[in-house]
Amino acid sequence: MKYFIAISFFMFSLPIFSQIEVKKPESLDGHIWSRTAKKKHPDAKIDGYHILIFNGDSRAKAEAMKMNFMLEFADFAEVVWDEPNFKVYVGLFKTRFECMRLFNQIKNKYSTAIVVKDKINYPPIN
Repeated sequence: MKYFIAISFFMFSLPIFSQIEVKKPESLDGHIWSRTAKKKHPDAKIDGYHILIFNGDSRAKAEAMKMNFMLEFADFAEVVWDEPNFKVYVGLFKTRFECMRLFNQIKNKYSTAIVVKDKINYPPIN
């Protein structure tokens, strides 16, 4: 009799459990992928975009441009020595669409800014 009650309970409760559906947010895939890839290969780079706001021979001007940008926009910025010039790149984006949002914000202040496709480091996870 105990087995009959247990089996009947299982058979009647089966449709209830089969209707449960768990969905993972789509944005989570990119975070999981970039985090695991960065742990496995810390020096690896991916195809992406950033914005060039300065290109010149003065390191002091490049550093000043970087600091001004970071104070105003609070976004990623770096100074790169690409012989014979110093370049200031801002932003790390996987897609051009993401990059254009920042570009549209800064194009009036930095009139020489251009979008550059390049190999970039993994963007930080927010």
